[in-house]
Amino acid sequence: MSLLNMVMLTDIFGGLKLTLTHAGRPADTVEYPERAKEPSERFRGMFKLDEERCIKCTLCAIECPINIIYIDWHSEKNEEGKSVKVLDRFDVDMKRCMFCGLCEDACPTNPKSIWLKTKTYELSTYERNEALYLDIVKLTSWDSNVKPFTPRPEK
Repeated sequence: MSLLNMVMLTDIFGGLKLTLTHAGRPADTVEYPERAKEPSERFRGMFKLDEERCIKCTLCAIECPINIIYIDWHSEKNEEGKSVKVLDRFDVDMKRCMFCGLCEDACPTNPKSIWLKTKTYELSTYERNEALYLDIVKLTSWDSNVKPFTPRPEK
């Protein structure tokens, strides 16, 4: 059977057939700086934390497979005498993040206190350690840190 395949060149003709079927399609190339493709609905973008919704359960940090979420909290008494959890530290190391979404899935609050539903994917920076290590301030004042996705007009 292998001698027959060598003589008939079936593999080469099979590859040429596949190439010719794709040659007639229009190109799906986008000139990136001038135009940008909008990400799909399933795209996971940048983190945002709603500190008021967060119940300090640390499930997001526990579920993270590469341990990039660091949470510290302490208990305080409020005016009514009840014990309340207060966040001391909520940090995310974006340099190692896989954007898997397990932290968002583990959050028991409804709506979620941590979420990845932005459409931005332009996270490049010159200062990697400063810009990609997010603390409470950067996670809650998210609008100043992340550029929103704006589709560019076609030329």
